[in-house]
Amino acid sequence: MEQIYKSKMQAIGYDQNVCDIFVNWEDVKDELLIPERKRGSGNGTIHVFLGAADEELRKEFPQYYASVHNEIDATNGAIEIKHYFLSSNIISMLGYVCQYNHEHHYDIVPQVEEILDFITQSRATDGMLSTKSLFKLSTGATKLRPYFKQFESNGVFAKIIRKILLPNSAYKISLYKNNNNEYAAFWLIGFDNVSDFEADSNIEYLVSSDNIESACHQIIYYGAPGTGKSHKIKAQLEGVSKENIFRTTFHPDSDYSTFVGAYKPTMEKSIDKIYTKGELISKLTEMKEGGVTYSPQKFGAKYWRSLKQLNLSDKKDILQACGMSDNYTVEFDKGVAVGEEYLACSKESRIIYSFVPQAFLNAYIQAYRKPEEKVYLIIEEINRGNCAQVFGDLFQLLDRDAYGKSEYSIKADADLRAFLEETLGEDNIGIKDGELCLPSNLYIYATMNTSDQSLFPIDSAFKRRWDWEYEPIKYKNTDWKIAIDNTEYSWVSFQRKVNDKILSATSSEDKLLGDYFVNPSDGVITDKVLLNKILFYLWNDVCKDGEGEIFKISETEDVSFSELYGENGTEKLVKMMSYLGVTDSNDNIVTVKSDEDIIENQSE
Repeated sequence: MEQIYKSKMQAIGYDQNVCDIFVNWEDVKDELLIPERKRGSGNGTIHVFLGAADEELRKEFPQYYASVHNEIDATNGAIEIKHYFLSSNIISMLGYVCQYNHEHHYDIVPQVEEILDFITQSRATDGMLSTKSLFKLSTGATKLRPYFKQFESNGVFAKIIRKILLPNSAYKISLYKNNNNEYAAFWLIGFDNVSDFEADSNIEYLVSSDNIESACHQIIYYGAPGTGKSHKIKAQLEGVSKENIFRTTFHPDSDYSTFVGAYKPTMEKSIDKIYTKGELISKLTEMKEGGVTYSPQKFGAKYWRSLKQLNLSDKKDILQACGMSDNYTVEFDKGVAVGEEYLACSKESRIIYSFVPQAFLNAYIQAYRKPEEKVYLIIEEINRGNCAQVFGDLFQLLDRDAYGKSEYSIKADADLRAFLEETLGEDNIGIKDGELCLPSNLYIYATMNTSDQSLFPIDSAFKRRWDWEYEPIKYKNTDWKIAIDNTEYSWVSFQRKVNDKILSATSSEDKLLGDYFVNPSDGVITDKVLLNKILFYLWNDVCKDGEGEIFKISETEDVSFSELYGENGTEKLVKMMSYLGVTDSNDNIVTVKSDEDIIENQSE
């Protein structure tokens, strides 16, 4: 990066580097865009203190420093500075501002639009926007303090830079001059560490709602059954490596150990390592020099699997390398026979206890192993498990900062810490000092059927830590048919009629039929599927006490679910569809004309 901005400054004539200045957040006295902004000095002047480079600046401007020391007005002799900012760096920082404000629920759309308009209308030189200020000395303190002051009121600093600072923001400023002793400053804006200063023109953040969604690290997609919540997540993760997607489904027996991991009994097969010829020479030498009696035979028994892979010539080479007669290959073979006959059986397998990671921990480890890639943990049916029990103290990690990292870490228990230290390494930030912290590249998406919300109610504290997105019913499968007898009914017509009655009776959307409540491969819902899946659900979960007036064949006559299976069941099913006003595949209402089941199509 340093070489890039050096070449850019050389290209516009500033080829002499004066000094590099790092200005941290606390030294930036400026009015900011974010609500938690630091105020200026009160006079409305934009200024940036440069105390970190005071020594270098004294050497560069000795006469100016000396004159101000002699109590001459600091305005006399102030140096004009031209400032350059990479457009790509500004866009990158603007993305962080949008993300920060979205996470804190601040509306900054007008300000963002104003900034984007300014960038669009500004003239860039070699990908850089420029403005001017003065380099001055402040005489209001016990010692002189250098700073940039009086930036152009309509320049890029006044209109943009002062508005894209965030907590922990910082500048890296490189001051240059040319042969005419004219000065220019090249700026990079980033965060605490100089290593983080990168001008990334490829980062695109929130301005539209689509991009806002990409910044959400924890989302629960909720809605009626079959509205396509899981399908939406699948579509969003299209193109993501399967290695970076981890799935689990909550159920009433889900707990911390099935979500995170725990020690479990596992079967271990004791298969000896296969050693190379060189390694076997070392092993036999150790036994020989260690005074082991009958060492060739005992060696053959202990390393029988490896010796079985070798031919006679290799065995002789091993003996000769160890200073032994190659006649001892017979002893090797005796030992191999003993090992294969007795030792193999005793070591074939055994039950051991080992830590077995589950979905959360597997995703957590992957996120720290691949910090440059996004990793996703998908939780289906999140409210079918007791979230307080399943998450346990991980609940604390769900508080994320503006960049997606956990604001508060938690201490891992001894078992979990030992496993992570072995898996990631003791110095890995994912378990450093024995603490857990969700990284910014780990995303957690969940689904929830509103019809199941009474299983394990989610408390408000847990809810606040998630973004929520409602998935409505779209009535989009217009080509799906319900086949009864010789008539094809419109699925969307049936879906709308039933949902209208459910909504009218319950004033709730929890029990509505979603677009994918059923998912026929050929688009045809048979009468069997209609009865066993759709009507069974409506009878048991919606119409228990007669709500909805769905199971009727006329204004005065009800029909029970069992009657639809009995004698004349198909006849009653057709009358039920007629009473509901379901249209056929041609959008005509199907009516029952007589008791003899003469059905005619009548235009709606």
